[in-house]
Parts: sequence; C-alpha cells; structure tokens
Amino acid sequence: MTVAVGPPQGVAFTPLDHPEPIDADAGSRAGVAYGSTEERILSATLRLVGRRGVKRLGMQEVSEAAGVSRGTLYRYFPSKERLLDAVATFDEHTFAEGLAAALATCEEPAQRMRAFVAFAFDYIRMHPARALFETEPGFVLGYLLVHLPKLEAALLAQLGEAFDSVPAVATGALSREQLVDVVVRLFASSFIIPEPDDRALVQSVIGILLPPATATTAHPSMTPHADSTRFDPKPTQEGPHGRND
Repeated sequence: MTVAVGPPQGVAFTPLDHPEPIDADAGSRAGVAYGSTEERILSATLRLVGRRGVKRLGMQEVSEAAGVSRGTLYRYFPSKERLLDAVATFDEHTFAEGLAAALATCEEPAQRMRAFVAFAFDYIRMHPARALFETEPGFVLGYLLVHLPKLEAALLAQLGEAFDSVPAVATGALSREQLVDVVVRLFASSFIIPEPDDRALVQSVIGILLPPATATTAHPSMTPHADSTRFDPKPTQEGPHGRND
C-alpha cells in the first residue's frame, strides 16, 4: 500500500522526552508497554479507521482525535503507512493482554476455555473497526490473511495445555494446531459476517471445545447484548480499545 502522506513542513523528527517513536513490531515484544501518548494515538486511529475507513483516514484528523499536535503525531509515526502498521500491532497486543487478564484467575481447562470464548466474542462484538468490512472488504481480508497466524500463535501460547482437554484433541483426531486454526477461522468469520444469534454461536463453540458434561451452559459474560446483531461503530461505553473520541 502506497500512501502519499508526509510530515508538515518544518517538523523535525527529534526524540521526545517521552519514548522514542515506536516501530511496527514494538507492541508484539514481550514486556513492552505503550506510553500514554502512543496509546492515545493508536486507540484514536483504530476508532477512526472503523468510522472513516483506511483510504479516507487523514493524519490531521488523527491528531485531532488523539488530542496531540501534528508535530507530535509525526514524531511518533512519520507516515500514515507506519501508523497503520503500528495500529495492527497494537490491536494484536491489546487482544493478547486482554486474554491474559481474562485467563489469570482460571486454572481448570474448562474454565479457561469458557473465559477464552467469552473474551473473544466480546472483543469482536466491541471492536471499533468491525464495520470496516462493509466499506473496505479487500483491506480487511488482506489484514486477516497476514495477522491470523499471529493470533493462532498467541492462543497456542496462552491456552496450549487447555486445548488438550478438547475432545477432538484428546482423542487424537486433531492436533492443537489444527483445532486452533479452525477456531480462529470461525472467529474471523463472525467478525466479517454478522451472526443473527450470538447465543447460539457461543453455545456451538462451547460444544466444540468442551466435553459434553461441561458444555451445558454458557458463561454469563457470554450473553450477547440486546442489539448485538448490529455493530455500532461508536459504542457508548469504553471498550477494549479505550474511550471514544
């Protein structure tokens, strides 16, 4: 993707007293924490992408939405392309951190599977850029092709042993990797294709991942919102990616 966007005239790329400008892979490295300015810029960009699309996104509106000057924005991200790369990494980082928090108090495999499904569906339902598929499906599909393997790796790292309790893996019908590939593809399809009955889809996934004796009911946090069949690109509550503009 070629983006003809450059810094405002006279802006020098000098380090801030805050962190150095982050690179596109910074958020994927273990132990990396985003600074407040970086997180504000990336969160604002993610929300704007969902509402405006990638092609129409402008650096000026990003700086306004994030509450930073254009000079500060360009010190962190010298181009729109660099900014979008960093947003993708930030989204992966946010998902991985959120999943880790959701699993922190769960020890039993069945508990961990339920917590994973609850978190994943809520993350998708509240994702600021979910509506982007309606306007720029090609971009979304390209993004998924690149980033789904990273999501699979994150799930295997955090839930590897728990996947061994899944009947298909326990019997040897599937490997962990094969199961995770199927599950990630299912979640990807629910991201781009609205599900008329979220509860039924949650129960189906639970039925796949848990032995019959433990898959009878869904976790309360997996209960869909009343209007979950329609994604609102401007949710009224703070979601996993920060506050609204």
